[in-house]
Amino acid sequence: MSRKTVLISAIATVILAGVALSVVYLQFSRFIAEPILQPVNIIIPNGWGLGRISHELEQKRVISSARWFRLLAKIKKGGFVKAGEYHFLVGQTPVDVLAVLNAGHVVQHRLSFPEGLTVKEMVAIMQKAGLPGSKEILNLPHLIEKLNVQAPSLEGWFFPDTYQFTRSDTALDLITRMVVRSQKILAKEWAGRVPEYKLSSYETLILASIIEKETGVPSERALISGVFHNRLRKKMKLQTDPTVIYGIANFDGNITREHLQTPTPYNTYTIRGLPPTPISNPGQEAIHAAVHPQASSYLYFVARGDGSHVFSRTFREHNSNVDCYQRKKACKKVK
Repeated sequence: MSRKTVLISAIATVILAGVALSVVYLQFSRFIAEPILQPVNIIIPNGWGLGRISHELEQKRVISSARWFRLLAKIKKGGFVKAGEYHFLVGQTPVDVLAVLNAGHVVQHRLSFPEGLTVKEMVAIMQKAGLPGSKEILNLPHLIEKLNVQAPSLEGWFFPDTYQFTRSDTALDLITRMVVRSQKILAKEWAGRVPEYKLSSYETLILASIIEKETGVPSERALISGVFHNRLRKKMKLQTDPTVIYGIANFDGNITREHLQTPTPYNTYTIRGLPPTPISNPGQEAIHAAVHPQASSYLYFVARGDGSHVFSRTFREHNSNVDCYQRKKACKKVK
């Protein structure tokens, strides 16, 4: 047989093979390309191979044949599939399904944590969202050490924000991101302090947590910070209700005179200085306010009842404001 004949035979064989594969591909593509009846989410754990994944897709009716889908994956050279949750839309073909898996387009969920929540309240949000490991997270041994928190408590270190996570993430994964962000933001804000600033980095976090709980009015944060700095400088008790509440087990929402008079490590009506740990998880604005207090001669403030506060320099003026805004007596201007 001549070389020319061999060459022609080889070319013909390649062409026929290509046509045959195309025919087979088209046939099984049509065979498994029945439309998805409704959008489907499927979670693929770590360690699943193509066989297990194909079976799951067939069970959830994303595809109609696991066997043909495996063949499609081999022809398309589908590689390693990233673990996670995948969303498949109505009308997607097996080729589309394979493309989603190969690209690793896992579903991203969002979880929001408002400023001022405690660690327990934030973990409760994780539990409600079904984040794996959230029920056990606070009972993990050496968790503080594992998260590289140089403090006696995790309180204050869970930075409040909106976070994205996937179903392959755990509560520890999310909390680690929170702690790292809090550490970076605190370090950055504390580095910008003025030379006369006296509080340590951790004391700043404690003060920021109190500021966060004391007001929901952003414009007041620096002024409230200034009041606390003035009282600390004069060695006055801070006398702030949120710290007292934090130290009450099973608080029912009603703070009493007995609460204010009962000594606890967090009762700033009975102790001087800051409590031993933060009482909430503050945002960056509260941390900034703690480091940059607004200069004033104010030593007191009282809630107006609308979320804002009225400030005073003397105890007499403060008592008058308490009568006006808390006891609902006639408001008198103190000279």
